Amino acid sequence: MIVAKDGTGSFTTIQEAIDSITSTNQERITIYIKDGIYKEKLEIHKPNISFVGTHRNKVKIVYDDYAKKEFPNGENMGTFWSYSTIITGDGFYAKNITYENSAGSGSIVGQAIAAYVDADRVEFHHCSFLGSQDTLFTGPLPPKPIETSRFGGPRDEEEKRAGRSYFSHCYIEGDIDFIFGSATSVFKSCEIHSLNRNKEINGYITAASTPYEEAYGYVFFDCFLTSDAKPRSVYLGRPWRDYAKTVFLRCWMDEHIKETGWHDWDKPLARENAYYAEYDNHGPGADMDKRTPWVHILPKEEAENYKIETIFGSLQNWPTLGKLEKAGVHIFLAGDSTMEEVKADQGNKRGWGEFLSPFFIDGVLIINEARGGRSSKSFINEGHLNLILNRIMPGDYLFIQFGHNDQKAEEERATDPFTTYQEYLSVFVEGAKEKGAIPVLLTSINRRTFDEDGNFVNSLGSYPDAVRQLGDHLMVPVIDLYEKTKSLYETIGAEETKKLFAWYALTNPSYPTDDTHFSSYGAEKMAELVAEGIEELGLPLREYLIKKHV
Repeated sequence: MIVAKDGTGSFTTIQEAIDSITSTNQERITIYIKDGIYKEKLEIHKPNISFVGTHRNKVKIVYDDYAKKEFPNGENMGTFWSYSTIITGDGFYAKNITYENSAGSGSIVGQAIAAYVDADRVEFHHCSFLGSQDTLFTGPLPPKPIETSRFGGPRDEEEKRAGRSYFSHCYIEGDIDFIFGSATSVFKSCEIHSLNRNKEINGYITAASTPYEEAYGYVFFDCFLTSDAKPRSVYLGRPWRDYAKTVFLRCWMDEHIKETGWHDWDKPLARENAYYAEYDNHGPGADMDKRTPWVHILPKEEAENYKIETIFGSLQNWPTLGKLEKAGVHIFLAGDSTMEEVKADQGNKRGWGEFLSPFFIDGVLIINEARGGRSSKSFINEGHLNLILNRIMPGDYLFIQFGHNDQKAEEERATDPFTTYQEYLSVFVEGAKEKGAIPVLLTSINRRTFDEDGNFVNSLGSYPDAVRQLGDHLMVPVIDLYEKTKSLYETIGAEETKKLFAWYALTNPSYPTDDTHFSSYGAEKMAELVAEGIEELGLPLREYLIKKHV
């Protein structure tokens, strides 16, 4: 079913679509949501519902209730009635949706929840959660409140059952305790953004209330912790209850993170019973030298036990976890750092391959095997192509994008455009064809190169021409990212293109500039150009693009 504000779908509001589903339904129902801002206080109590939008910046579910708002009887609404969206139906899935509470600063309105998640086996992919204080609540509620006789809200009297939730490539922002609750939740490759309150203490990212009997609470893998708040002003977390559990592994932490890292919320028992741990984090906020003494530094052997299947137990009956390898179509990516899924230890640079998935429905799995620093030659010689060819199946796709490092002088990487470069690319193409897969060549993405007058300058020489020529010769489709990015850069101009790239200097002048690698915003734009190229070429893959279904 399709929801569209303009009347071109089956429903004009999301709640109408949900209400149309029978209460006895156990099958998965997908609701495609067209672009728009949907001001709805949304309730999702039925199981196995999926929301799919076109892009999280284009589909927003927003409301503006808040804790200090008064009911008609004069009582304050309180935290747990302030939600914009509440989810209690197990097996909920969302992709490309923004959940927002627009009430404003917590210093004025108090707590204001954007998403209240009190269900099991819940997944969010490429979603955003926008708010201030208490943005994202992952239930259930703790056994009892501390300061009052009741929590309030729609779940206060309900049975409290363990919940599990998974957040992949999401953006979550707020200031005080903006990720809080009792659920076991995994955050994978998310951006966790602390808002600037212009205070000595700008806030706390997490406030877990993990039950004593649960082995895991909040686990953050490969996330990016960002902020424009002043240095050393944000804590990683504080314990809402004494047995809080929160772990950060391989995350990038900017300088807003407090040197001590964690706060005990003035709870002596929490120092003994809460479990806060870190492993292999990077960035100016990740220095462990002055961390509070009761935080754990995980040894490698313990960190290796943090796997999704271990944290969640069985992955049976999850919407997509444990099922992705069974997707209908696989797209393998072979390329360099402009394509790869960049690890958090490299700061804010990102590759476009990480952002391709949001353009497709769930029948497509992106398998990103791109490797930074590789040329067509070194990728093959290091064995990366063989790893792909050992897995690729008939009907799968192999996207091939090299060139930046083929220009290098080192013998292990250097190729000549119209001889060895084409020869190595041919190995990719023929290898895919032999496996019954579909090869697609991509010309290299342009670096940010302009002359002093603001005119675009080609820094890739003849390599794009060589790809086009090879595509014609081998009758292989070519997505011309060189021409697409050249056109984009010339349209928006030299200064505006800085936003596409990992220009740390835009936020901190002491950081170096980067005219090759992309910011999150830039990587998304590149992925959009790839999706555009798929449609223009008329590849069968285009039928899996979300825009074909909305």
